[in-house]
Amino acid sequence: MLKRLSVFLVLVLMLAACSSNSAGGGESGSDSGKDGGEINLMMFEGGFGSDWVKRSAKEYEEMNPGVKINVTASPDIHTQLQTRFISGDVPDIMNPGAKVDIQGLISQGEIMELDEQLEKPSYDDENVTWRDSFIPEQFKLQKDGKTYGIPTVFGAGYLWWYDQKLFDDNGWELPKTWDDLEKLKAEAAKKDISLFALQGMHPGYYFYGFYLPLVQKIGGVKAVEDAFNLKEGSWKSEAFLKAAEETAKLNPEDYLLDGTLSLSHTDAQTQFFQRKALFVTAGTWLEGEMQDVIPEDFKLRAMNQPGWEGQSDLENNAAPITSGWGGAFYIPSKAKNKELAVDFLKYLSSKESVYKMMERGLASTVKGTEDKITSEPLSSSLDVISKSNNKTYLPTSINDSYPELANNLVNKIQGLLNWDVSPEEFVKYAEEKAGEVRKDDSIDKVKFDWGSN
Repeated sequence: MLKRLSVFLVLVLMLAACSSNSAGGGESGSDSGKDGGEINLMMFEGGFGSDWVKRSAKEYEEMNPGVKINVTASPDIHTQLQTRFISGDVPDIMNPGAKVDIQGLISQGEIMELDEQLEKPSYDDENVTWRDSFIPEQFKLQKDGKTYGIPTVFGAGYLWWYDQKLFDDNGWELPKTWDDLEKLKAEAAKKDISLFALQGMHPGYYFYGFYLPLVQKIGGVKAVEDAFNLKEGSWKSEAFLKAAEETAKLNPEDYLLDGTLSLSHTDAQTQFFQRKALFVTAGTWLEGEMQDVIPEDFKLRAMNQPGWEGQSDLENNAAPITSGWGGAFYIPSKAKNKELAVDFLKYLSSKESVYKMMERGLASTVKGTEDKITSEPLSSSLDVISKSNNKTYLPTSINDSYPELANNLVNKIQGLLNWDVSPEEFVKYAEEKAGEVRKDDSIDKVKFDWGSN
């Protein structure tokens, strides 16, 4: 049943300036859980953390005597969820992470529809529906016109992160083009600093954070859109081949920190924060994930990938955002206590709860919480989006829709960096795997439309 339960990561970024109609009472939207009950919540433990969920669960229990909320958080929650779904002993709420094929579970009828509940009052204000309490641009977890997930946290797509202090101290400017990047590499080498610390053991970081954004810079958003729509020949197009050639240069031309291809994500990021490399690619979870190792004088900031010579400013400023499916909260259709699960999710998406989440330097999908953003790194990532002129695309959405295809390509790109696979072999392989999906009638096809024309 869970053949498609697999691979990779998460979430959407694009803040809109919205106002809130909150009454601030915190009780008007809560209408269940009064008679007690127990729910089990299983969630992915990553850079966004789980502490805010556990704190909210404890407070909810205190407000509703007799209610018990068990929170299980793990970086390997996908394996535990697989076992639970196979046995039929599903949790009441789950936050699956990107390695779970949530859309596959929805297609199999394993996830509860939430539209009816979303038209009821929100937790903060009985005059505002639960649906209308969210920033609309962030609330797009629909499949076939039905809503299944509650997006509490959103994050940037894979941006490039750097230390503004290091650049200021050395009089360096951020690279605007790949030619600028080459010049910066030479300057950094004089200080024994590499350009990149890549999370070598986890090739998804450079597939989504380096390769696909480079395809977009070279061929425009339409090049990526066509490939995700499985258009014949798109995965071996000129943009994909040229991006593969540039990606393959990273290792032999010494763009990378020595030994970076054998580093875990936290090890690579630690060396970045030790100022051994100028850039690391990650999402907005980076600050929270590495908060214990970030030096006090480190000015962490985000930037878009440098533009491509000859490409339009509109395309060069286009911003990658994440789709949000893996990072949302869901109620399995076979959950034992759906009513209480819905009520707790209402509380979890209330301002009172999301403010706890935002203490980690995270942004919320809930309206009226923008003014609580105090993190300069997070603000810098929002600046990337604001400069995109609404030209955005979703690199990680290929994993949401075709996880097996995404997993194959993520694994193959490691060979590209190691020079075990040539650029020509890589794009040929990608096209072949995309063709297999195109011809497989058992796989639901998704239409991607990011307004590329």
